[in-house]
Amino acid sequence: MGLFKSLFSHFSAWKYKIDRKILKEYINESIEFGQKEKLPLCDEFYLAKDEKENVKLHIAVINFDAPCDNCLDVEKSMEGTIIFVNEEKKYDPEHDEKFYTTEDFINIKLIDFPESFILYNEYGAPVSLEKYKI
Repeated sequence: MGLFKSLFSHFSAWKYKIDRKILKEYINESIEFGQKEKLPLCDEFYLAKDEKENVKLHIAVINFDAPCDNCLDVEKSMEGTIIFVNEEKKYDPEHDEKFYTTEDFINIKLIDFPESFILYNEYGAPVSLEKYKI
């Protein structure tokens, strides 16, 4: 059973050791791609202070300028690209912290993060982060 748990945790997310500059470039790249391709969800990932940290920030970058046929009532008045942050594993636009720029998100929310920290991505391995993979 321990082997399966180890394999599951190994393959459940790609991990990257990054800093604020790399995170800023990555988020801005995701936003630019989402806007260009008219995607409602630009990106979704998690951040932790280190690999041992149990508390992870859930980050969802949503493009409200993209067409969406099934948006929530609370989303109907939103526009632009917004970065939603919580410590849950789900997007909750009514209760999540909202940031309207990458800089505000990094400067405000990550103020107590160390110089280098961990980004987890469960949905894919971003090419731009490949050299930071751990």
